[in-house]
Amino acid sequence: MKSLSEFKAYYNKEMLPDLELLDKRRKTIVKRSLTVALFTLLAILAVILAYHLFEKGPDSSSLYYVVAGIIIFLAGVVTGVIWARDKTFYKDFKRQAIEPIINFISPDLTYEPKNFIGSDSFQRSRIFLKNADRYKGDDMVHGKLDKTNIWFSEVKAQYKTTTSNRKGRRKTRWHTIFKGLFFIADFNKHFQTSTVVLPNRVGNGFLSGFLKEMNLARREKHVSLEDPDFNKHFVVYGEDQVEARYVLSTSLMRRITDFKEKHRNPLYISFVNSFLYVAIAYRKDLFEPNYFRKLTRFSIVQEFYEDLHLAISIVEELNLNNRIWTKQ
Repeated sequence: MKSLSEFKAYYNKEMLPDLELLDKRRKTIVKRSLTVALFTLLAILAVILAYHLFEKGPDSSSLYYVVAGIIIFLAGVVTGVIWARDKTFYKDFKRQAIEPIINFISPDLTYEPKNFIGSDSFQRSRIFLKNADRYKGDDMVHGKLDKTNIWFSEVKAQYKTTTSNRKGRRKTRWHTIFKGLFFIADFNKHFQTSTVVLPNRVGNGFLSGFLKEMNLARREKHVSLEDPDFNKHFVVYGEDQVEARYVLSTSLMRRITDFKEKHRNPLYISFVNSFLYVAIAYRKDLFEPNYFRKLTRFSIVQEFYEDLHLAISIVEELNLNNRIWTKQ
């Protein structure tokens, strides 16, 4: 993998000129948006003041003032959309900020900003068993790193629950199953069964062992492994105890543990058919512009680089290019 100092040199030479122009557009968007918001707020305050000054008597109606306030608010929204918005800024940001980073990391990778890992692959991973009622994503990257085919994107999967109160009013709530980076790699080994590595949220005591064994939602059964450092971070479920131990070799468990200890984000892994699936949870939206942060500040671009580098480093850190197996 290329170093951060190499990326900084690339940033200064190849990316900075385009980002300076893009940042000027960002500032224009922010200034216009704030101007529209300020005038809209002042106009609404004027309506409220007029109401208190001129509305008198028991028969007076506040309807006209409410309607005036709504009209002013809607006019502000429309003005903001038409005047303050830059229709191509988001697309140009992806092309001038994210795509060059991917090209720097590897010219063999293809970037598709509007595409994402499909829900069928998400379900096939066996990591998350809850069916998603709403599934979306973006920022698809795919290609071949040395010998390994990879695909990854940001995805967000949610399910909904509906409740009714005493009056019969229904309320729908959306719950997040997963939000973050979802990664797939060709593991070059056809597995007969599935093996799933999940975050250890219950520790390693007697009671925790009982809870792990009682995970009835899974067809996979708890697999007890002998690596204490690995067990501190993860719990493993597999359909076949022998194959799970074969897949999770001592060296691979060490690499997964090292990867986890470098990154605090919750990490999920599975081995299904001939593929490795990795889900890295994030709270923030990945690879998105922040209109209130300078695009020309290297630390901002470095965040995008590190998030992309994290996904791509999975191949190297888990030693996926070392073909110790062959497919049947």
